[in-house]
Amino acid sequence: MDRDVAARVGGRLRQWREAQGAWLRGQGPLGPRLRRRGPLLLYFAVLIAFVAEIGLPTDRIDQTIWILAGIAAARIGRPLRDHMQAVLDWAPLLAALLLYDYTRGIADTLGMTVRVSELVDFDQWLFGGTVPTVWLQEHLYTPGEIHWYDVVAGIVYMSHFVVPWVLAAAFYVWSRDRWWKYIRMVLALSYAGLATYILVPAAPPWYAASTGVIGDTVWRNAADGWWNSPIADWLGLQFAAIWFERQSAGVNDVAALPSLHAAFAMLIAIALWPVARHWALRIPLALFPLAMGFTLVYGGEHYVLDVLLGWAYVVAIVFVFQAWDRWFAQRQSVRSAAAEEPIHADVPPRDRVTSPS
Repeated sequence: MDRDVAARVGGRLRQWREAQGAWLRGQGPLGPRLRRRGPLLLYFAVLIAFVAEIGLPTDRIDQTIWILAGIAAARIGRPLRDHMQAVLDWAPLLAALLLYDYTRGIADTLGMTVRVSELVDFDQWLFGGTVPTVWLQEHLYTPGEIHWYDVVAGIVYMSHFVVPWVLAAAFYVWSRDRWWKYIRMVLALSYAGLATYILVPAAPPWYAASTGVIGDTVWRNAADGWWNSPIADWLGLQFAAIWFERQSAGVNDVAALPSLHAAFAMLIAIALWPVARHWALRIPLALFPLAMGFTLVYGGEHYVLDVLLGWAYVVAIVFVFQAWDRWFAQRQSVRSAAAEEPIHADVPPRDRVTSPS
């Protein structure tokens, strides 16, 4: 009897060891899923711990490192050349964005006249003599007090520093071609904005109020709801205030026209629109640029003119690239058709043979 029990227990132990070995080799029912998703789950666990302890990675280089790590985790099992290709694809993008950051910071030192009153006049003309930023802050903002809409506005405002690059990483994992179509618009939009900052440096509402062009007080409160909210306390995101002040110290204060915050929000909505086919997904996409526009004007960072021009830049860039893609596709189609046509050698006509009469 004891021998039978021992044999059954030994058999169960062997089955258990075989099953464990099969799982580790990826042969069990959950093995392939664990091998595919395990590294990505580990990546997100490490990222969440990093954010809770230190904060969101917002520096260009740090973001790129985290993005490349996430791409590698999502594509685990691919050949090494695929991972090296990701590095080669993202390195020029990082260089272009770092160059943009540097030149944006010195664009206001090139001697062009700073536009201050012109933007105030346009918004007043558009809204019957009222500056929208002043009106919104008088009716909605209470210094030292955080309302629910301040929290929403803070989240929307800070999303600009993270969401465009998370979307770029998702596109890269999904389709390198779709990623390139999105990234080329990101670069075109960034440098179009940079060119405008150099040629037409323009001051935001808080700057105009500090110089007396706007007679009322304008608070710079776009991100107040982000770092002063219970959500920030819970997530440990108080770092945002320090980071924001550090970034503001070296940024161009007269790079308001156009608003790239508003432009990127519109670009994200347009890029995701074909993917979000259900109306329940398209409604928040449509509201996102509007929420960003409201946040920027309410927070004293931009005029309505800046927001509208930022949206117009996106529409123009999307139109140009779509026209280019259509032209290029037609050109390739013509070339392919020409290559498929059979080549007929010129055959000289036969000499006539005259029969003797």
